Amino acid sequence: LVILPHNLLIVDYGLGFLGSVHDVYAFQHTRTSKEHAELLGNHHWIWSDSAYPSEPWCVVPFK
Repeated sequence: LVILPHNLLIVDYGLGFLGSVHDVYAFQHTRTSKEHAELLGNHHWIWSDSAYPSEPWCVVPFK
């Protein structure tokens, strides 16, 4: 899991989970999930797939 804003600089990543874990579980343990306002800034958001939670800063295509 890697998070890249429009400038393509990596702002966060998730790794270190042994075995197989669901994407949402890994995402919930990232800094972006907990501190999205500081990392993404105002009026910024990320795209995610439909497995992720829909938030104002985390846009899910369709559920």
